[in-house]
Amino acid sequence: MYLTVHNQLTLLHDLLDEQVTFKTVSMNEYRQIKKLVQTMIANKEMDGELLTVLPEIYYYGIKGEIAHSFSDHISENENNIQKWLETINRTKTNIS
Repeated sequence: MYLTVHNQLTLLHDLLDEQVTFKTVSMNEYRQIKKLVQTMIANKEMDGELLTVLPEIYYYGIKGEIAHSFSDHISENENNIQKWLETINRTKTNIS
């Protein structure tokens, strides 16, 4: 299934937002985040501001997969996640 850039941004936003809101995540969600980010980084037309945070989000996914406590990992990265969500929202606004 093909996802537009807007769909990818919405999905990434929703995954990250739910983690912060509910402080829960599954291993598959971390894998999905990494796969989404890889696809978005490969998109040559992606917004420059977003491209600066995508590697951070990818690294967050990697660290999440090996975290001893998913909720601690989310809590430790909550400020970063909020920053990423803001960047994603700005990017979505610019492409709409």
